Amino acid sequence: MTKLEVATTGRMLDGKSVVSVRSIGKTFHIYSKPADRLLRPLANQLRRLFKINPRPPRLFHALQNVSFNISPGETVGIIGRNGSGKSTLLQIIVGTLRPTEGSVEVNGRVSALLELGAGFNPEFTGRDNVYLAGAIIGLGAAEMSALMPVIEKFADIGEYIDQPVKTYSSGMYVRLAFSVAIHVSPDILVVDEALAVGDTAFQTKCLTRIRKMQAEGVSIILVTHSTNTLLEYCDRGIYLRHGQMVLDGACRDVVKRYADDLVDEEGGAVIYADEIEAAQAVAVVENAEVAVIVDTPSQDDVGPASEILAIEMCDDTGKSRTTFTFGERLVIKVKLRVHRAIETPCYGVQIKSVDDIALWAGTTQNMQIDVPGTKPGLHEFRWDLTLNFTGNRYVIAVGVGDIDSGEYHRHSRVPYAGHIDVLPQPHSGHGWLAPQPLFISS
Repeated sequence: MTKLEVATTGRMLDGKSVVSVRSIGKTFHIYSKPADRLLRPLANQLRRLFKINPRPPRLFHALQNVSFNISPGETVGIIGRNGSGKSTLLQIIVGTLRPTEGSVEVNGRVSALLELGAGFNPEFTGRDNVYLAGAIIGLGAAEMSALMPVIEKFADIGEYIDQPVKTYSSGMYVRLAFSVAIHVSPDILVVDEALAVGDTAFQTKCLTRIRKMQAEGVSIILVTHSTNTLLEYCDRGIYLRHGQMVLDGACRDVVKRYADDLVDEEGGAVIYADEIEAAQAVAVVENAEVAVIVDTPSQDDVGPASEILAIEMCDDTGKSRTTFTFGERLVIKVKLRVHRAIETPCYGVQIKSVDDIALWAGTTQNMQIDVPGTKPGLHEFRWDLTLNFTGNRYVIAVGVGDIDSGEYHRHSRVPYAGHIDVLPQPHSGHGWLAPQPLFISS
């Protein structure tokens, strides 16, 4: 292979990688205006004849020196924030985009579901596009005719199968595209985040089908924003950030590194026990404590009346921890600077999934917890929570404010203050809730 070659063969190599990515890089030229793009090929002539020097493009490095291998039957999840290069990498793997440097070798039949809108001709009917998709990967009309009934049944779009694709909703489009992708007997299934537009029931149906394909030995590359999906469905994770590979390894390690980076990028902060000063006085309320640490008045009348400085998560013995088991106590300590006296402070805590789904939230106001006023200076408040949760990763958010005429006014909020892992219990079911069910049969 040459340096820029992307090779695809139609056979599986026993015991060898089905996908081999070697030092891939992709650079795009970004022009400030369309005219600069048009004049660029003529730059030398314009410079020589007319003394015109077209503005050079800005280079955007979408991917830089990315390398990895995928083994037969392996499911690899690729995670990263928007703009990290995930979709560009998939397009290079399936051959719709050429790398600027490096090489990719793919061994086996690839079926890809990339970004919404890719692969189908909007003027053709759904049925015509199914036959076209089959022809692109080497299946004849007779083979696609045999597959058409199961493709139609799985997609479940009814009479729209014979309507132009341009009339489809995003949900109908992804239903048909995914149905085609999984029924053409691929050796390698590549799925971008297109499934995110489907309804919940269809997403569940697709993920169930992916489980079946995994059991059949299909290699799968799955791009997702959901760390839960990565942990539950993937054998290995790859974390991309700003076009570079940060980590390629065990899913839990990848999720932890990704979550830690989100803490930094979203303004979260974690402190350690030795940074918390000894309290001078403690006021105890029902399930929150506010400790006055330093009572030094502030002359700052600009900005919020109070601000969160740092956060620590620990157990009920005071030991800093991020891993717990069902039923243990989590203590969230928040260090706060009060700039101006607050007559009716309000403190809040929220528990979210890693996909930013709010699972529970409470404030001292709506829980009718009587909190004393605060003077200027450094303070600490803490929440003491019982972790009756199933095994998952949970994100913590905290906020502070005050109540004025019955209305809440926010002073400071940390939407990603950190995360905790609750270890799964054996034989306890799946999901977010932990109802501890009893089953009785008569």
